[in-house]
Amino acid sequence: MAGQAATFKAPRLWRGAFLFLGSGICLASASTNADIRFRDAAETSGIRFTHDNGMVGKRWLVETVGAGAAVLDYDGDGRWDIWLVQGGPLFDPDAERPSDRLYRNVGTPGTFRFEDVTDIAGIDATGYGMGIATGDVDGDGDTDVFLANYGANQFFENLGDGHFRDMTSTSGLGVDAEWSASASFADIDGDGRLDLYVGNYLEFDEGNHRDCTDIAGRPSYCAPDNYRPVGDRLFRNVSTDDLIRFEDVTTTAGIAAAAGPTLGIVADDYDGDGDGDFYVANDGTANLLWINDGRGRFTDEAKIAFVAFNQNGAAEAGMGVDAADYDHDCDVDLFVTHLATETNTLYVNEGGWFMDVTNQAGLGASSGPYTGFGTGWFDADNDGDLDLFSANGAVSPVAMQRDAGADYPLKQKNQVWENDGRGRYREIDAGPALAHVEVSRGAAFGDLDDDGDVDIVVTNNQGPARILENRSEGGHWIGIELAPDPRQVIIGATIELVDSHCTSERVATDGSYASAHDPRIRFGLGAFNAPRRIRVRWPSGTTAVYGPLPVDRYHRLEPIE
Repeated sequence: MAGQAATFKAPRLWRGAFLFLGSGICLASASTNADIRFRDAAETSGIRFTHDNGMVGKRWLVETVGAGAAVLDYDGDGRWDIWLVQGGPLFDPDAERPSDRLYRNVGTPGTFRFEDVTDIAGIDATGYGMGIATGDVDGDGDTDVFLANYGANQFFENLGDGHFRDMTSTSGLGVDAEWSASASFADIDGDGRLDLYVGNYLEFDEGNHRDCTDIAGRPSYCAPDNYRPVGDRLFRNVSTDDLIRFEDVTTTAGIAAAAGPTLGIVADDYDGDGDGDFYVANDGTANLLWINDGRGRFTDEAKIAFVAFNQNGAAEAGMGVDAADYDHDCDVDLFVTHLATETNTLYVNEGGWFMDVTNQAGLGASSGPYTGFGTGWFDADNDGDLDLFSANGAVSPVAMQRDAGADYPLKQKNQVWENDGRGRYREIDAGPALAHVEVSRGAAFGDLDDDGDVDIVVTNNQGPARILENRSEGGHWIGIELAPDPRQVIIGATIELVDSHCTSERVATDGSYASAHDPRIRFGLGAFNAPRRIRVRWPSGTTAVYGPLPVDRYHRLEPIE
């Protein structure tokens, strides 16, 4: 059923503490046991995009890492568009450089149809792209875009009329030509403006490139420990009414105290104190958990929280990351994708510290053969629990493909794990769209056809983009979109189903790998079809209850007055 939007204002207002009702319905037990199925809708929907990594046979490490994608409503028409990040030639100043592509959603509810509007929208994104972050940085109600590149980053201001303006030179975000991979928007100091964390990877260029081999002496891409990591950066939003402007607060905020080769970033409130923290997945070194003191100064507590390493005390090759309360116990858990042979890692929050429960949750053996990048928790079949997706692709040659003479022998299949409603996962065959064996990297999540289930945009390094259209026969659902409020940010708000045990989600666009997502919140309801009440806790601490709201549709909730 296609979603229908409705607008509601809060009939009642609470201020202060976040209220919790613990004696209601537990949605995880309301499973419809429907099959989870996806089909590839890219080509038939008008998306014809192929990523170019610039490879010329020299095995430059940079060529195998990109790139991401974003699901965003750039023109405010209520339909969700797609931004695909492009690479291009490397180390050739005279080569013609391709641009990222923006595809406008021109479909009707329940259908997929996109048209390329890159040039019309004024986008000239010809840097060597890696990641993308989205958010309303100037509080004018539309979505602005930051691009994390190998080289100078870029920032595009959304003008609100379907066009973008490149504000890189004046924003303060494009000064340093580093290898940035991912980025995350969050309000770090509670001033109602979105700040930006930029994750940097390695010091690499044509001059320090090394020729590496595998254990058998055959040519291979180098491991990241052959190069020095580049420290991440934190930018505070100091914009005025007339100018978007950020200042680098990396040192004063404490972020310069630790560094690693960052690939994945996700913001959330990991210690439950009401402000935004950052979890950073590093490639082969200790992960970082930056805990905010409430004033925008951070301390790395990953080691004492047991999320720096896996349960064996080993650093892993962190790629993609997501944060959610997957076990419905009212705190935020973490999932990180890794290199083949390491397994992906599930960290369950035990109230301030975390436990690696990867094997207990059934995720160890099935993820071990694959190298995961983009990832996310999402309720694929709307049964009330969170399933998992991983976009996979190797970073060193797969023996059978190399021996068969493949030009780019890094291809692997992607994976979907179904949650059994009790926090255990099993890998499933999720349909023909998962049959592609490619070098997948980014994964952006969103309901592209407004039918109430989550679709996935998957990017492939040196390959075509895919749209995984969700065709699961699932349960009932309710979707929430927060209308813009010039007084406070939307990102970081918490939306809760009233009378449901620990069923809440944070409004966000970050996480996964190098990608940005549809910020609307969807709750799967299984067999329950009665109207539901929704509680919204805004980043300012103000709380409001809306409803009861009808199910099987989206509701646009106006800010409190």
